[in-house]
Amino acid sequence: THPSALGTRTTRSVSASRALGPSLGMLAPVATRLGAVRVTGDAGSSARRHAARTAFGVRVGATRTDARLSPTARGVRTSRPDARRAAVARANAQANAPQVAPAHLRQTVTPVPPEALVDGGMSLADQPGMAAGFGDLTEHDFLRVYTDTPGLRVLHIDPPVLTVDDFLTAEECDALVAAARDSGEMKTSEVGGAAGNDANVRTSRTCTLNSASLTNHPTKRAILNATESLLPQLKGLGAKKSAFTKPTSSSPFSYELPQVAHYRGGEYFKTHEDAFPAEVAAKKGYQRRATVLVYLNDVHEGGSTRFEKLGPLDVTPKKGKALIFFPGTDASQPDARTLHTAVEAVPGHEKWISQLWVCAFAGKHAPAGVPPGPGDRAARRAAEKEAKKAAKKAKGGRR
Repeated sequence: THPSALGTRTTRSVSASRALGPSLGMLAPVATRLGAVRVTGDAGSSARRHAARTAFGVRVGATRTDARLSPTARGVRTSRPDARRAAVARANAQANAPQVAPAHLRQTVTPVPPEALVDGGMSLADQPGMAAGFGDLTEHDFLRVYTDTPGLRVLHIDPPVLTVDDFLTAEECDALVAAARDSGEMKTSEVGGAAGNDANVRTSRTCTLNSASLTNHPTKRAILNATESLLPQLKGLGAKKSAFTKPTSSSPFSYELPQVAHYRGGEYFKTHEDAFPAEVAAKKGYQRRATVLVYLNDVHEGGSTRFEKLGPLDVTPKKGKALIFFPGTDASQPDARTLHTAVEAVPGHEKWISQLWVCAFAGKHAPAGVPPGPGDRAARRAAEKEAKKAAKKAKGGRR
């Protein structure tokens, strides 16, 4: 459903300080100041229901159930009339808070103040209120960001775009570039995501870190470790056998194999999205939820990563710096606002990057203790296999 069909109203933040506020006891009062789309219209629409479930009107520390149930449904009880009235008033305020459309339907963007970009992005280190608010924002529609990560800078609030300095050491960067260059695996880059397979879209060369000389490279492990520290929902994923397999309802996150890409002077990757179109994600059963791009060398002229719909916003390559954004949402939908371009390096210069995509299951999630449904064939087959094993074992035990 297009936002206009939902009777949307848009607002835009003037400053990040006003957008996130010095302290965020509740996200609801800042929903419109975050520049998000307000959802009105038919309460029965899927977008309206999703917004009601996952809107920013969720008090920090409260459950989503608390946010969407009325005071009567929650059974607010207290022996003191004044306390009960206060509790009902708080619950009503929370229930009536502005509802926000899912990220893939939002047409507004919320930048950081221009002066923050001049300084390389907004630091959250000395702003605990903003840090908490930004962490909650990222968790709502994307993946939660650990905002105490050293070197973290916010370049854009919604959609979230951030960088982390010294994500890799200079030695780790140099070692990976040398290994990729010497591997003999660098080939003309293929195009996935929403960019299609137009040969003119991308002119770089790429190798995947799964060859004999690269699969156990120390820098590959360093990238996974740093990613899991930044995105705590992924903690321990890299050590699992399922780390690089297709996500399922029982193992909802996985990685695509990390890549190294090389752009010589004049080479580029034209404007594209990293997320899969909705119909492709549904067919695959997963969506790309996060892009972790690490610059492996300094590029003195050109070579920026440009987000066309965010200003534009240009990110300058710096050795060891990671760029993180969220091309897909928790609704398994692409967020078109993250459209971006790999700008060509000026002839005589080159750019080396590592890129890692975090994927998430896009089928039907089976509740705990409930057999998986038809939306998760892999989990269903695994459950059937276990049931057969149990039946065979029980039959053998009766002999």
